[in-house]
Amino acid sequence: MWSLNLGILLFGGIHLFSILLPGVRDGIKQSWGEGAWKGFYSLVSLAGLVLLAMAYFSGRAGPSALDLVYEPWYGGRHLTMLLVWAGLVLIGASHGKGYIKKFAKHPMSLGIALWSLGHLLVNGERAVVYIFAMFFVVSLLDIILSLARGKRPVHEPVIKSDIIAIIAGTILFFVLMLGFHPYVLNISVAG
Repeated sequence: MWSLNLGILLFGGIHLFSILLPGVRDGIKQSWGEGAWKGFYSLVSLAGLVLLAMAYFSGRAGPSALDLVYEPWYGGRHLTMLLVWAGLVLIGASHGKGYIKKFAKHPMSLGIALWSLGHLLVNGERAVVYIFAMFFVVSLLDIILSLARGKRPVHEPVIKSDIIAIIAGTILFFVLMLGFHPYVLNISVAG
């Protein structure tokens, strides 16, 4: 459980710090230099992700696997697949300058929110719920505060970016569904 708590503290904490205190973040970035800040931010985020992965795998073994926060909605598998696919397309759209990005305004955070919500529907294990709830809360908070601050994409949309986002999101969806979940996580989601 220590890796779960520390992983949430590191990954969620550095993101919340950046979201809630942008002025302080910008001051540190200016003081340290952008490269040093990005390196620190990436290192803390990566350490948090590694700890979350450790917590996930230890939570799926032994008696911890039976530690449920709630009974998952097993009938929601198809809705989860749709939410995850849409989330991955939105994440792909965040890197381009398409209509999806212009419409969604914050496609990376919205994509992570959909991806994590989908997983929360069909998973009730304590570690999984805590991990995906953290992703969900951080992404929603980022959307809300960014919109409140007037942060929106300003670009002339190009349909090519949307096509690339849809193709990339769809390919990633099938890689995760047919490769990562069954062979790394030992969870079949396709059948």
